[in-house]
Amino acid sequence: MRRTTFVIGMAGLILLSAGHESQAQRGGRGGGRAGGGISGGGARVGATHVGAGVNSHASRSVIGPAGGTRSAGAGSGSYTTQRGTTINYAGAGRGGTTAGGVNYGRGAGAVQVTTPGGKTATKVGGASGIAGPGGNAVGHRAGVTTGSGPGGSFSSAYHGGVAVGPHGAVAGGARVGTATGVGGTTVSGYGRHAAAVGPYGSIAGGTRGGVAVGPGGVAVAGSRGVAARSPYGTYYAGRGALATTGGVVRTNFGYYNTFNRGWYARYPGAWYAAGWTAARIWAAPAWGAVSSYCSYPSEPAYYDYGDTVVYSGDTVTINGDTEVPAEQYAQQATEIATTGKATTNEPKPDDFELLGVFAMVQEGEEKSTNIFQLAVSKEGLIRGNYYNALTDTTEPVYGSVDKKTQRAAWTVGDRKSPVYEAGIANLTKDETTMLVHFSKDNRQQFMLVRIPQPEGDQPMGNK
Repeated sequence: MRRTTFVIGMAGLILLSAGHESQAQRGGRGGGRAGGGISGGGARVGATHVGAGVNSHASRSVIGPAGGTRSAGAGSGSYTTQRGTTINYAGAGRGGTTAGGVNYGRGAGAVQVTTPGGKTATKVGGASGIAGPGGNAVGHRAGVTTGSGPGGSFSSAYHGGVAVGPHGAVAGGARVGTATGVGGTTVSGYGRHAAAVGPYGSIAGGTRGGVAVGPGGVAVAGSRGVAARSPYGTYYAGRGALATTGGVVRTNFGYYNTFNRGWYARYPGAWYAAGWTAARIWAAPAWGAVSSYCSYPSEPAYYDYGDTVVYSGDTVTINGDTEVPAEQYAQQATEIATTGKATTNEPKPDDFELLGVFAMVQEGEEKSTNIFQLAVSKEGLIRGNYYNALTDTTEPVYGSVDKKTQRAAWTVGDRKSPVYEAGIANLTKDETTMLVHFSKDNRQQFMLVRIPQPEGDQPMGNK
């Protein structure tokens, strides 16, 4: 039943994540928490505080005469945050185990958010999966997101699948069909692309390219730069693929009227200095400016997850030679973030080098509702704001940079997790990979896309 529970839980995760969600919105992997600080599970979805709410849940289980089991459950609810945002949610799932030991499950659900300003966003989707007793498994997910507000509307859709053989073979991607045979052979289709992985890692490419992952790590093939996701938390993303995704995200970015005079007036508690200008908030500093301001070495130390930092089981390999336990690497990120929050000598916002505004997305996403505005002090403190456009809420960012390793890590609000990390030099790029630690043994690779100042943005002045 463990795989059944996972499959059903995966459906709720997809639906109640924002972006994205990035955990913040794509929800709490493992616990309902999503990448941008958004929580699922029907209790919180990106809101800092929960107001009045109504919930209903029902479930039932049946055991058949041959030993098979079947269970189903459903739930729905509604609550309003302290700022007046209303969130309605509903979901249902079912699954079971056959007498032959096959686990199966499927789920569906939806979340609708309405802000006090009249913005609405709706996310609907489903997920299903089946796992055999020999370790073969196939999963699928799909969904649609729509939203509207005073400035217009948007919509997006996703569709994907994944298959796992008993010896670790994995394949998947957007618009993917996958299948796994009893001997461990996995076949993946991506539009007109295809690939196959044998039980011991052999790879065969189909028409116009494909992608597959063997048990020993990541293997990438294909004419369009498609990269496979490693089962250990990182995957390779080339500069071309990052630039392409960055261009699409910037083109689709809604701005949400953020980080201007009106936005700071709506959020008087946001991290802010009266002397800032809009051009400075959205600016992209060069590494030379940041390294000089913070007295870092002129030679940057880039953290490119899936390339210079790679998870392999319980080990993290850095720059191809240094290996540290994965648990230790996650603990280091937590300590760096905590150091920045526990300082007793807080600089004024004017004493920071602004790093810009970034949209946070997952692989395959073209829109973002998780936005970071970041800055670094001379002492290496990370500050800024996290804005959840889905729920129209903002929270402060706290973190720091380890001067020796140039590794930056931060958290959002009062939460200790998730912990977000990136190289401080990477935060001067237009696009970069980042890593989000949801716990010591649960992490996921995301991407930060720099967003330029919107055209015609009003001058800041005083709040």
